[in-house]
Amino acid sequence: MRAIPYNQLERNARIKVGSVLANTTIFRRLPLETIECDANLFVFLIEHPDLVVNIWEALGVSEVELVKSDEDIYDASDKAGTRGRIEYLYQGPQVHLVYADGTYSGTLLSRPVRGRCVLLMRSTYGKTNDGRPIVRCNIDAFLHLENVGVGVLAKTFQPLVTTAADHNFHETAGFLASVHHAAASNYSGIQRLTDKLTNVDEGDRQEFSDLTTQVAVQAALAQAAKTPAPANRASRPATAGRPAPRVRKR
Repeated sequence: MRAIPYNQLERNARIKVGSVLANTTIFRRLPLETIECDANLFVFLIEHPDLVVNIWEALGVSEVELVKSDEDIYDASDKAGTRGRIEYLYQGPQVHLVYADGTYSGTLLSRPVRGRCVLLMRSTYGKTNDGRPIVRCNIDAFLHLENVGVGVLAKTFQPLVTTAADHNFHETAGFLASVHHAAASNYSGIQRLTDKLTNVDEGDRQEFSDLTTQVAVQAALAQAAKTPAPANRASRPATAGRPAPRVRKR
């Protein structure tokens, strides 16, 4: 709670956060994730969830819907009974604070349940010994559920929420790492994918293209630095009866 940047939040944002923290039904610190990913690309993807969901749509791996309704506000649906609104209250390279409210009306419970949550994500950046970029990130989740009895909470919601949250965070972090890897190793493929992103702002799509291009260039330079220069075979004396090899200029 002390890590939340209250002093940098607007009044309405502080009220939203305070209402959840004062009535937290479930608190969960998700396991730390460490991935290989360019820092700038990572921050961009975290701050543009609609673009990430559009990538999932283009790849056919998810039916989640996420539509940008206002600056830093998104309407979401998992098409399985959960609908809500997500709002970024604070965005910085090392701290992201998200507020969300919504309802669940699926088959697990006999009546709809409304909830609100605050997600505090903290990230640090570094490099491996061989120079590869890494990101370490974790999320503290504060969830308030309305009209949920203790028995239902203990038997149904808490195990479901904690297990699903851990799994989704792990899978999403891994996906961001895969985007970085694709940009570094399959630049033409990532650019073809970029062309298929039609449900996002054109400026955001262009910035994604620029960032993945930077990752591709950095990867190529790193590979070139590791590759030993070829020997100048033309300078070697020819063996008897065999012509000296020609050097092909590139």
